[in-house]
Amino acid sequence: MSGAAQSGADEGFVYVRCGGTMSTMKTYLSSGDVFLGHRIVGEHPERPERLQAIEAAIDSSELVGRFRRIPPRRATEEELLRVHTAPYLADLRQRMGDLQPKGQGWLDPDTYYGPGTYSAVMHAAGTACDLALRIASSDGDNGFALVRPPGHHASQERAMGFCLLNNVAIAAAAVRATGRRVAIVDFDVHHGNGTEEIFARDGGVLVISLHQFPFYPGSGAATSIGEGNGRGAILNIPLPESSAGPEYKLAFKKVVLPALRRFAPDMILVSAGFDGHAQDSLAGMGLVEEDYAHMVSSLLAVQARLLLVLEGGYNTKALAASVLAVLRVLIDPSSFRPSGHDAGTVPSDAVRRALTEVQKLHGL
Repeated sequence: MSGAAQSGADEGFVYVRCGGTMSTMKTYLSSGDVFLGHRIVGEHPERPERLQAIEAAIDSSELVGRFRRIPPRRATEEELLRVHTAPYLADLRQRMGDLQPKGQGWLDPDTYYGPGTYSAVMHAAGTACDLALRIASSDGDNGFALVRPPGHHASQERAMGFCLLNNVAIAAAAVRATGRRVAIVDFDVHHGNGTEEIFARDGGVLVISLHQFPFYPGSGAATSIGEGNGRGAILNIPLPESSAGPEYKLAFKKVVLPALRRFAPDMILVSAGFDGHAQDSLAGMGLVEEDYAHMVSSLLAVQARLLLVLEGGYNTKALAASVLAVLRVLIDPSSFRPSGHDAGTVPSDAVRRALTEVQKLHGL
């Protein structure tokens, strides 16, 4: 898809002229009311209004009709068992199984469940798998799984940090089972500790996480690089509070993109959390909508087969605006033009030192 000279859109397709020939690229989008059923009485940052704000923004935008809607689907047992343990899945089923919903409760101090949660988590994992498999077998399609609850803190046998099932890890394992190489890039403001734990000893999936550090959940140091067969396939980029576009751009230039090119994935999955936005009160970073668009544009230049799976983002206005900015890039990659809003802003020395350490650890 890189080097595209001409593009247009019609009924969910973008036609891209590359080297004198025309090819079609589809952008898939999946969401649904099933994800609104995960709710609790009272206040909580991870709430249905997050998705409702995104959908309202899309419906009132110029993007309507320029992507292909895919209905959510439930995950299969086989897909779940590639990542999560049978006892953990049985415990979730016993607590909140959709045949006999049992009200509401808490799996950890941050992670709730209610009558609609089991169906939501099963469909979130299944939808991520469905889109990932469609895109992996395509010539260059991309997509966005607008699902909830998020997943990147969930480990093989533990719910944590609003997350019950690890949607991105389940999707990555499904694609890897087809024999393809998969990379995961996590730009949520929190370290994807669950994803790292799942693949730390694997080596077949490259996991890159950019995150505020030190911060919840306390993991994600640069020196955490995987173990055994997975040594070197876990790549953490800890960034100090107040990092913004210039710091993330430098991290992509020095670490993320070189690591991806070296690994040469057949597909990239993104844990797309938007809680690093300057308006998000749950963290302390300074990203804006264009910064997210820039990251996605950079990833598409490495591998056109790209799927974003929603993670965090708790200021509904900033979340919706950021998703729209990213969706525009997915639909028409050649249309992205950086505004230069942060031109002349120099990344801090602390960030430069941190990136140099990561480069040395990974031979980049």
